[in-house]
Amino acid sequence: MSVLKRMTAGLTALSLVAVCTGCKNTTTAMTIGDYVVPAGVYLYYLNSAYNSALSQLAEENPDLDTTDVKAVKATPLEGKDVRTWCEDKAIEFCTDFVATEKKFDELGLELDAETKTNLDSMMEYYWASYEETMTENGISQESFRKIMTSSYKSEQIFDYYYAVGGEEGVTDEELRQYYIDNNIRAQYLSFDLHDSDGNLLKSEDKAEIKALAEGYQKRVEDAYKAGGADAVMTEMDAVKEDYEAYQESVAAAEAEAAAAETETESSAEAEVVVDETAEALNAPRILTAEEVSSPEETSETDTESETAEDTTEPETDAETSAETSADAETSAEEETAVASDEDADSETETSSEDASSEETADSETDETSDSESDSDDEVTDDEAVLAEEETSAPYQNENIISVINKDDYDNEEDIYYTPDETVYNKLISITEADYGKIYFIEEDEVYYLVVRYDITQRMTEDDLWTESAVTNAEYGKYYDAFEAKMDEWASALTVARNEASFKRYDPYEYHF
Repeated sequence: MSVLKRMTAGLTALSLVAVCTGCKNTTTAMTIGDYVVPAGVYLYYLNSAYNSALSQLAEENPDLDTTDVKAVKATPLEGKDVRTWCEDKAIEFCTDFVATEKKFDELGLELDAETKTNLDSMMEYYWASYEETMTENGISQESFRKIMTSSYKSEQIFDYYYAVGGEEGVTDEELRQYYIDNNIRAQYLSFDLHDSDGNLLKSEDKAEIKALAEGYQKRVEDAYKAGGADAVMTEMDAVKEDYEAYQESVAAAEAEAAAAETETESSAEAEVVVDETAEALNAPRILTAEEVSSPEETSETDTESETAEDTTEPETDAETSAETSADAETSAEEETAVASDEDADSETETSSEDASSEETADSETDETSDSESDSDDEVTDDEAVLAEEETSAPYQNENIISVINKDDYDNEEDIYYTPDETVYNKLISITEADYGKIYFIEEDEVYYLVVRYDITQRMTEDDLWTESAVTNAEYGKYYDAFEAKMDEWASALTVARNEASFKRYDPYEYHF
């Protein structure tokens, strides 16, 4: 039984509620029929009820701070204080839990090995994630396992009655028709009327997009006239690719314009810097403080330097120069001879090394060439596989949209339309005779091209009508009937509360 339905249904399961007086043991919360409910199971459902209460209070009282316990206590919920409301809902949940346990045993059902393995995996995952929270709130691993197991038992009971060939005589054809009636096969292309900054386009830009969309529409209409819905699917895929290319070109143009603008600004800044530098170079030099304060000292120093240079003896300089030149020539000849021997040896070694390097380089080149060749082959193979996968997915641009039943919603504002309400309503209105025809939808902020196709063409086991789709159809068609059975089974049970446990366990004191 779904939590949403249990929260909104009447308290039919509590028509006979007894009080267990004199009970002081708080390890059990209540007895339902002959089943003793552990305190941990009750605490789990009490916590669930409190979370639901907070959500409902927040929806009904937008200004209420649900983290303020005093404010929550002071706010009534469905004519009750929040604690009483939570206790009643927790009892209701526990009653459904017991009804599931008893019906499972009554029907002689068992969990198969695969289900037990799944259960163990789910237990391991959730307990590892929430062990601290559970134990802090008095919920043992054993109690949590009972609750997890109950959900699997509920699925088994549902299948007993409503799976294909079950007790209620459900057929595959019934479920198939239910799926067809409650799903729309469609393809749509949206044209956003905002620029890259999120601003709504100007009139002339909108007109350009509209002309583009209408051109695409004409192409698809021509395809429909030539080859029907099959041709439309192919042309819609082509139109999508063309529009994506158009969007990329627009984005590239905008990026190029932005780069050009940035470059212009940088050039302007550079020109300013150059002008300032030129002015600085051409400006007259400013004397330093030392130059200004002692011009005579500077002049005398220069004069003394020149005089010293002029008084050098020419003969001494010549003799020294000759001796130095002779020594230099002798040294140079010796160094040249030694260098020649060393160069000869070096050339021999270098020649050997060069030959070795060439061989190594050739070897590496061959290996690299082979490696690159193998790599190219791998890339080519990957691309081929990808292309094959894309080719084998002819419906990749289509959408399967669920038909909305407004009776399932307490508030129509909670309904989510794909892609929006206007397009959804148009798709719903398209009859079988118009499958494959394209329609242009014009809205203030977006344009659409939409097509509806015949969904029965895809109702095969390897496409839409998979095992999971069958299961979803079963629950979609028969879950309300199953809940009615659950309410009937639960209403036949009596509840005896352990008041000591109810007094002890307070939803306001939970540790989240």
